[in-house]
Amino acid sequence: MLDSALSPPTRPARAELLVRWGGAAVGAAAAWTVAHGAALGLGVLHALPVFAVCVTAGVLAADARAPGPGGAVRRASLVPRRVRDVLPARFALLLAAEAAVLLALLAVAALTASPDDMGRAGRTLSVACGSLTQSRGPWPGLFYGVPLLVALAVGTAACGYALRRITGRPVPGGDSAVAAADARRRRERARVVTAAWGLLVSAPLAGTALFSSGALRSLSCVGPLVHTASLLLLPVAAVAAGTALWSLLTVLAPPAPLRSRS
Repeated sequence: MLDSALSPPTRPARAELLVRWGGAAVGAAAAWTVAHGAALGLGVLHALPVFAVCVTAGVLAADARAPGPGGAVRRASLVPRRVRDVLPARFALLLAAEAAVLLALLAVAALTASPDDMGRAGRTLSVACGSLTQSRGPWPGLFYGVPLLVALAVGTAACGYALRRITGRPVPGGDSAVAAADARRRRERARVVTAAWGLLVSAPLAGTALFSSGALRSLSCVGPLVHTASLLLLPVAAVAAGTALWSLLTVLAPPAPLRSRS
């Protein structure tokens, strides 16, 4: 009865929203389980890619519900469909910049990290000032950096595959209005997948910048240059946290037909 009261464009949008939210719900449950299955913060690092991959799977499942080309005679556009044509350009550039900053931070942290008091390599930052040695942690050295890079690589591969599937899916049969609506749906799903990748990048960047800043500011025997760098990391963490929140809202936002209906 409820579906019969919805307009034709709204019914598939409602079904798409349920599929996407289903992927996000499964991802949240799996991420919660993973986050509580490992100690020393490693569970959180593993939970992020698990959630992003499940969200991406939900978008792919929703995209698979899209109608394919119909009719005995099929038409194909001579214009090639490219991934960059469906990406949200400014959002993608921001995430690319944040990914570069994250990689740079992890590289510097790996080069300056020291073992902790239990001998675990890459968990603390140690600085010697004459006879005084100060150690602070957690520090995003190899102990955290390697699992984070592996998770980022796996999540990036999953999101890249989803973008290629969304871009390369056949155009449904129909007039120009159908093709235009299909193009809008491709761009929206590409934006959701990009936002899922944004969670993979921005959330770890926020945590890495925040904990690095805290460790550096707690050292008393370093020069003003290090303290200045620690303060500069705070706005980086704030921007990354804002990006992570925006990415999460984009992942959970309803499709355009439902937004316009409300």
